[in-house]
Amino acid sequence: MSPLPPLPEADELSRVVIDDYVHARWVALTARFDAVMREKLTEDALAAGWAQVEEMVGAYKGHGDPAAKRVTDEFTYTDTTLNFEKGELIARITFRDDQTIAGLFLLNPEFVAATEK
Repeated sequence: MSPLPPLPEADELSRVVIDDYVHARWVALTARFDAVMREKLTEDALAAGWAQVEEMVGAYKGHGDPAAKRVTDEFTYTDTTLNFEKGELIARITFRDDQTIAGLFLLNPEFVAATEK
């Protein structure tokens, strides 16, 4: 972990990103991607991934508060619990200091808990 504090805007940015994600605003979401993410993750792939999530855990119900951590001098990530009809997932969003998205993952809470030990 970096000795620097997390990106000050990380919590609010993650709320906006999650809102765009769960409301299928793929254009708005990809506009926040850094160059690598834009190249690797298309709007169609986001839509297909979200459809698969809904198949597995049901309809989105809401989310908890983001928790931000600085992992390197350049990156901050947030973990936010997403609640669905059939369970929970953790949205892990990695931000660069310029506020672009460098990573976007939906993770099993058990995996997140195990990796933080």
